[in-house]
Amino acid sequence: MIGAGFIGLEVVEAAKKCGKEVVVFQLEDRVLKEVFDAEMTTYLEDELRAHGVNLQKSTKVVALKGENVVTHIVTDKEEVQVDLVILATGVRPNTAFLKDSGIEMLGNGAIVVDNEGKTSIANIYAAGDCATVPHLLKETPAYIPLATSANKLGRIVGENLGGNTMSFEGTLGSSCIKVMDIEAGRTGLSEEEAKRMNLDYKTVYIVDKNQTDYYPGQESIAIKLIYDSATKVILGGQVVGKKDAVQRTNVIAAAIYAKMTTKQLGMLDLCYAPPFARTWDALNVAGNVAK
Repeated sequence: MIGAGFIGLEVVEAAKKCGKEVVVFQLEDRVLKEVFDAEMTTYLEDELRAHGVNLQKSTKVVALKGENVVTHIVTDKEEVQVDLVILATGVRPNTAFLKDSGIEMLGNGAIVVDNEGKTSIANIYAAGDCATVPHLLKETPAYIPLATSANKLGRIVGENLGGNTMSFEGTLGSSCIKVMDIEAGRTGLSEEEAKRMNLDYKTVYIVDKNQTDYYPGQESIAIKLIYDSATKVILGGQVVGKKDAVQRTNVIAAAIYAKMTTKQLGMLDLCYAPPFARTWDALNVAGNVAK
């Protein structure tokens, strides 16, 4: 597997369930580096290795060798014999045909659109993986090729083409993945993004439990919050665990949308029953720990 993004890791899991010997070559020093912060990707990498995946990070694939089929991968470190190669190195907007049209695009070719799906050319709209998407927390257009935002902005465009006037409030880049027996979700800004935006932010990182210990199924769950230093308004969140990590990420997304503070999250009235949480949910704990 060349590439350790969403698609790459999902295919890795499928291959392992088929009993295959899997090697992952990742150019970056972490898996899903543009999605999760280091505290969270450590869990994912440990899970891959625990299931026998040979993870080769900071490794550049320079050539594929073979006659009719690929038999070897050549990296900047070694040559490896293979039976099958899968490329999952990301996506790029297929917009080269618009190069001389005058339409505004990002450096990667993504068509820049506003909250109504309008491009820089009158009466031309765009949505989906060819276009940017307005971000709720960023002033600049974001390229986040996810099915969720593509569908939402696509609906906005359809409504506006039909004569209505609808505006997309913005994405949070909410996304999730299952890696073997572990799940992870993120929403809003990562710490890396907050740094690049020169925000005055703080973070809190906790490891708690997903439910009570006297009911079968208790597992550890890790939560990271990114929030404004002065106002304590939540800017981003990431959750990793074996059970209910993604659904807790959805709660954080709603909290960001509502401009909630960490203090409000700490006292948020979340459901409790032994199979689902503890009396203080892990999200409550994360909110209360944030200072």
